[in-house]
Amino acid sequence: MICPKCGFEQPDSPECVRCGIIVSRYKGPVLGSSVPPPSPVFDPGPPAPPPPTFGGPRPAAAMAGDAGAVFGAMPAGGGTVYNGPSPGSAAAAAMARPQTFAAAQGTLGVGDVLGKTFSIFFSNLLPFALLTAVTMSPLLILEGYTTALAKTPGTTSPQVIFPLVLFVLLSVVCPYLATGAITYGVFQQLRGRDATIGDCLSRGLSALLPVVGLAIVQGVAVTFGIMACIIPGLLLAVRWAVAVPAMVTERTGVSESLSRSTYLTDGLRGEVFGVLFVLGLLQLGSGFAVGLLKVKNPNLGLVLSGFQSLFTVGLSATGSAVLYYRLRSLRESIDVDQIASVFD
Repeated sequence: MICPKCGFEQPDSPECVRCGIIVSRYKGPVLGSSVPPPSPVFDPGPPAPPPPTFGGPRPAAAMAGDAGAVFGAMPAGGGTVYNGPSPGSAAAAAMARPQTFAAAQGTLGVGDVLGKTFSIFFSNLLPFALLTAVTMSPLLILEGYTTALAKTPGTTSPQVIFPLVLFVLLSVVCPYLATGAITYGVFQQLRGRDATIGDCLSRGLSALLPVVGLAIVQGVAVTFGIMACIIPGLLLAVRWAVAVPAMVTERTGVSESLSRSTYLTDGLRGEVFGVLFVLGLLQLGSGFAVGLLKVKNPNLGLVLSGFQSLFTVGLSATGSAVLYYRLRSLRESIDVDQIASVFD
């Protein structure tokens, strides 16, 4: 027998020992026939469900089966695939907001500011002392004149009152002028450059009238605040601690300089108070010691008083400029070259 499907020759049998068909039930084409076999019919089956999308709604059954998915279940109450903040939330708005340099970067160290202040001042003791002497010279001359006038017999009250009033006014204005002159020298030192006394004076005196106006407004306000209850005056002094360097560096007016200092010291006034407290303590302590010498030896005390003023005013002016630089670098992420570029 020859199998009609595979053509294998074999003994008679109801089924092929090679391909296993039952010969009597085989309905396909006989081997060697010219009739082509019928084409198989493809059954596609039921339509496949659409693939899930990230933006559209998802079937409940698909959501239920997401526990073992790669991305995990979506967080309750919305969110994103990477589990970020929900759209429209405050966190999402904060992430979308463009970044600025207004926030403070790091901390303001009292020791760091004081260390830099002493380092710059004593490394430039002679030029800074001469700068302070030039700006404080009207006050020092008037102090000597009023002292001599008080010792002169027959001096009337009107002759003494006017010099005293002028002395009080100059005692307020002259330290601000010294700060304006020394600010340029401090920034040049921070940049690793040398500055001549003439350069510092020209830079400081270029803003003479605005600095005088600022000195009057700030000095009168702080003085009245201290006379009223001490605390308001101290708060204003801390709030406006860097108004003069801001005016000299940024060429702002009186109100803008006070506002600028208010902004720069905001949030860091405890540290600013620490710096001012140490510098003020040095000024009061040295002034008290000189005052005791004045009682025993007025002439020697007058000379020492002048040197004491040069030292304390110059040191305070240097500290104000260093404090201004540190506050701007922290709050605005700006370096000393960018700050001092206005002088170039």
